[in-house]
Amino acid sequence: MRSLLVAVSAVLAISRSAPIAVTQNGGRVVVANPDSQSVSVVEDAKVAEVRLGATPQTLALLGNRAFVTTREGRVFVVDLDAQRVIASARVGTELFGIASDGARLFVSDYGAAAVRVLDAESLQPIASIATEEYPRGVTFADDAVYVTHLRTGRVSVIDATTLTVARVLATEADGNLAQSVTIANGRAYVPQTRANASNPGLLFDTTVFPVVSAIDLATGTSERFVLDEIDKPVNMPTDAVVTSSGKLYVVNAGSNDVSVIALAQKKKAAHVAVGANPRGIALSTDERTVYVTNALDGTVSFIDTATDAVVRTVPVTSIPLAPHVLNGKILFHSSAIETLAQDKWISCATCHFEGGTDGRTWIFRDGPRNTTALYGVLQTLPMHWSGDLDELQDVESTIRNVQAGTGLAHGEMNCTPSCDTAPPNRGRSQDLDDLAAYMTSLEAPHRELPQNARGAALFASSGCASCHTAPLYTDRKKHDVGTGTSARERKGSSFDTPSLRGVFDTAPYLHDGSVATLEELLATHGNAVLSASERKDLAEFLRSIPFPTTKRRSATSP
Repeated sequence: MRSLLVAVSAVLAISRSAPIAVTQNGGRVVVANPDSQSVSVVEDAKVAEVRLGATPQTLALLGNRAFVTTREGRVFVVDLDAQRVIASARVGTELFGIASDGARLFVSDYGAAAVRVLDAESLQPIASIATEEYPRGVTFADDAVYVTHLRTGRVSVIDATTLTVARVLATEADGNLAQSVTIANGRAYVPQTRANASNPGLLFDTTVFPVVSAIDLATGTSERFVLDEIDKPVNMPTDAVVTSSGKLYVVNAGSNDVSVIALAQKKKAAHVAVGANPRGIALSTDERTVYVTNALDGTVSFIDTATDAVVRTVPVTSIPLAPHVLNGKILFHSSAIETLAQDKWISCATCHFEGGTDGRTWIFRDGPRNTTALYGVLQTLPMHWSGDLDELQDVESTIRNVQAGTGLAHGEMNCTPSCDTAPPNRGRSQDLDDLAAYMTSLEAPHRELPQNARGAALFASSGCASCHTAPLYTDRKKHDVGTGTSARERKGSSFDTPSLRGVFDTAPYLHDGSVATLEELLATHGNAVLSASERKDLAEFLRSIPFPTTKRRSATSP
């Protein structure tokens, strides 16, 4: 295998992480299928599916092998000829991006804020490079490794020789959801979503903006391609490729389409509808075809680059979710229909990315509200910081008031004067019940974090546990803790006790996001008699409280 890797490294100019890739000879398309926990290999009219038993994220190809990252922290090696897994190794906590220089693998460990460097032959660790938080997409080009950071849109540039972060490139001041980076013609193209959270007068079309930031690698300056102006309103640009003729193809995961931009003219070249929740894109070696993986259809769209039309759609997997949960997942990730969103602008997943949080505080009608994670949400009802949603189906109010959709239920939204005092929404709409079923099924990333015994004892003795009661770490009640003093508060100064499960991943803190870290929270709003070292121990314990986990694909309608 060593000789093969050396030969591949001689021709490998750019390696880019994506959930879909094309082999060097163009004969195979390889696709990661997260819900099926598999990888599909498409060759001519045949599709072979290789089971992993873990959730694939992205992949990199070297010769006849696919190297696949998984959410569970493992890298798998798939032999594309034999169509089977030939090796795997635990690499980190929650992996996403992967790229290669032909001899080494560069893997983003989202859960540990690091890039892991592995020997591509043995999967043995070479180095671990600390980065800014939330490393996501990875690309190797010109002896450098480019790594996006999901919640900031920033790009770390790692020197592939010294294995150190050489510089960090800024894009949008309010950048978010940056999942990939494409290097072409001296530029780094980063699809992302601008989060306009500082706007005190939010309308649906002033919340988020779909953009591609093009960073000049020589100067570090960034140019913005605003997709809703160049093309049309789209949601969650996620991945992109650039052709040698100067066309930029951008996959929009929420609006289920591809924006095609003529870079020289900064104009729309085409707009192509594809399947449900497209997450990755790959360009054939002859540049005649663009391949798009539609994660929630289990298909790949083949787009002819001469006509920019879909010429073929190939099923690559059968998604094993229960039909009502799959429908709910499609609805959660979609902005493509008017019942969910006006002008395809925003989806549930835009703020609750993969069921988690976008790390933003939004100024809504009720007041400033820090986005919460949805894992285990059925167990910790009511929802919202004001505790005014007493059932999951009450997200009908969010669909209508935030996303400006017409609603999944007919008639009134049953949230006047508040959702918890109006008739129930459960049972009014199959789609709304399916959306609630998917929310119930949401699976958190699993991280094994060491527990600080001194912090656990302090948690029990200092009064924290009286409201944040295990195992839910919330009493599911509202309390006035002195933080609701803003004149913008319209629903009083009492707030629902937030669950502390997964609190390590939900910064900033408090209902208004006014506290950046757990240490700051304990210093400013905690027990005043605790010393600095005790607050440190307590914060470490809080960070060790895991998200709730659910049995895979076992959800039923709530």
